[in-house]
This record gives sequence, structure tokens and C-alpha cells, in this order.
Amino acid sequence: MERVSNFEFRISSMIPNPEIRTPIFAARRRDFLQIAAAFIVDHLLPRRLAARVAKEWTKPRNRAIVVTFGGGARYQDTFAPEGWVNIPHLTGELLSQGLFYPTARNEGLTGHFTSSSALITGNWQYVDTFGSEKATSPTVFEYFRKERALPPEETWVIATNKSFSLIGGSGLRGYGEPYAGNVILPKQLLLEAIQTAVGEKGPGVEDREAFARQMLSALDEGYENYGWQVYDSGRALSRELKASLSKSLLDYFNDPSVPSSGDELTFFMTKEIMNRFAPSLILVNFWDIDIAHYGSYSLYLQAIRRTDRLVYELWQHVQSSPQYRDRTTMMVIPEVGRDSDIHGNGFANHRSGDDSCRRVWLLALGQGVPKATGSDRVIRHIDVAPTVAQVLGFRMPDCEGKPLLELAI
Repeated sequence: MERVSNFEFRISSMIPNPEIRTPIFAARRRDFLQIAAAFIVDHLLPRRLAARVAKEWTKPRNRAIVVTFGGGARYQDTFAPEGWVNIPHLTGELLSQGLFYPTARNEGLTGHFTSSSALITGNWQYVDTFGSEKATSPTVFEYFRKERALPPEETWVIATNKSFSLIGGSGLRGYGEPYAGNVILPKQLLLEAIQTAVGEKGPGVEDREAFARQMLSALDEGYENYGWQVYDSGRALSRELKASLSKSLLDYFNDPSVPSSGDELTFFMTKEIMNRFAPSLILVNFWDIDIAHYGSYSLYLQAIRRTDRLVYELWQHVQSSPQYRDRTTMMVIPEVGRDSDIHGNGFANHRSGDDSCRRVWLLALGQGVPKATGSDRVIRHIDVAPTVAQVLGFRMPDCEGKPLLELAI
């Protein structure tokens, strides 16, 4: 084990903030997303949870949060010295609080769904990379819930990637749906709310079709668009809520100063779920970085900087919550890298299978994690799931990955 200072990851406090924006407009959009997240939790989630029969169970003491620094980020654009400017929070505030592995290998299929499934199953997954097939081995959610007889609200996936609707559980008999984690796609839930809201003409919405097109264009910035799911709420909105949401959305999407972000909404939704249910196990899928598929290097770097900020803010929320402080282990890892400029197809893709595409990193924070420490040991994506099992105290018998023993749990 080496101290982090030997990795020379500290960067100067003089580096300018890459996310400086017009504060009034930025605040308006973030305020809207926070309100939207609360709205979705209030009006869409309780109906599903209330339908389940409560059983006797004991809430685990420990918490585990896995965050995918999502959409595919290259090492050279993040923790390589030239990438430090893109991750000021990770290098400036969080690195000194945790254990850093500079080399985490993804040796499976380098799609978003398959790579993320490997993280939560402990096995490489050779299923459809666009999310139309369930994992072929049980997830951490299934093992955890089945062994501890836990209700669904103890395990959640909050995902920006709209192809993740099946990621909460496998298709195996004896596991699967009865033990799968809740999967929430916040952008799609917001689409549902918006589509309902504009079903009748509301104040400020003069052209509903044009408004709907504008909304879809602003929210649907993701690249890989197969398999997404809009949830059916089965709940009618009141006239007042329709009017309020329509007016807020019109203001939001007419504001040209700040690009919309699915990850911002995922962040606020995660906070709402943490505040409301205090689940023991959460997978947070950030995905804005996948904007790289459109070929804009500046937008790709902007998304990395935003994800860096959201990870930092999520950790701040963990530290401020009595339900999570001093009992939570959080692991942050890109689910995949991106192709190199020399041997691959460049930052815009992640399909070459070259070293830049497969080599990422992992930062662990919180309970049982040594601070300001780094390990040169090469780890693998599939080591995350058994480490989660170790943190939460359940077994994963059919798992190729191995726990990260550097975590003093």
C-alpha cells in the first residue's frame, strides 16, 4: 500500500473551476430538477411500494453505494496528470478521504449494460449490451434481499441510462423478480410526468406539440437508445399540479444558459430516495459522459466535470445524513473507459477493446476505508460485487470476483 501523496495526485487550488456558470440560471435549473425529483417520489413511487405486503425484517446497520462515473471516461481524461483539471473534487477533496486503485480492469464486453452488470454480479456478463436481456447470474440485490429477507425498498438502482430497466435482477429461477432491486429511470419518469402534464393545455403552454418536442430534445441527449422504458404511474395529476409543472417546465426549457442534464435529475432522485427510504444498497448510474458519442470533446469533458461535482455532492449528502454518516462505504468507478486516439476509435467510442477502453480506476470512501491511501494492485470490475457483500454481510457463492481486502471491513 502506498500513501496517496506518492501518486502525486494533488493539484493546485489555483486551478479555475471548470463549471463556472451564470448563477441565476444554473440555480433555476437545479431548483427545478430538485422539485421534479421530489414530485416523482411523492406521486409515482409510493403507489408501487404500498402495494407490497410488509413482513418482519431487520434493517441492516451498514450501507453501500456504488456509483458509476458513467458513460465511459478514459484514465487520461481523469486521473492521469493531464486529466486532473477535469476532476477537481475527486483529486482535491475526496482522494485524501479514501482508498484509490489506479488500475481497475474491465475484461468483459465494454457496453454500458454489460459492464455495469459485471459490477453488481461479480461475473462477466455476455448478454445484449443494450439491456434487452437480464444478467445470467444473481445480482448483489438478489443475494442481499434473499439472505436477509429484505423488502424491495432496501435496494435501489437510480439510472440515467434508459437501457437499464432490467439491471435490477437476473433471470435465474430462485432469484429474479421476487428479490430484484427497485430500478428507477428518473428521466423517463419525468417524461411520464411531463406527458401527463401537457395532456391538457396549461398556463404558459401555448403550443403543446412544440413544447413536447422541445422537452424530448432537451432530455433525450443520450446516445444508445434501445430498450428504454417509460413507467406507467396509474395516478392522475391534479389540475393545479399540471398547471404548475407545465409552467415550470416551460421556464426550464426556455432557459438557454445551462444545458439540461439527466445526471442532475438522477442525483436529486437519489437524494430523495435516500431521505425517504434510507436503503442499505444503492447503485447510482451517472451517464452524461456518453455525450462523447456525438463527437464533441468539449461536451465530453464538460460531462466529466459535472459528474465529478455530482459525486462530491453525493458524498457530502452521505456525510450530512444521520442514516448514512459513519456507516456507509461508497465506491466510485467508471463502468468502462473509452477508445484511445492511437489504437482505438478515439474518445467518441468504447468498442475497440484496447487498454484505454478497459483500464479505469476505483475510489472507495467511508466506513472501513483507509484514508489517503492508494494501492498499485490491479483489480477488476467483478471485484466490486463481493466487496459490497463483505460490507453488508451477505454471501455471494457463485461469484468470480474477489473482495477488496485492503478495505478494513
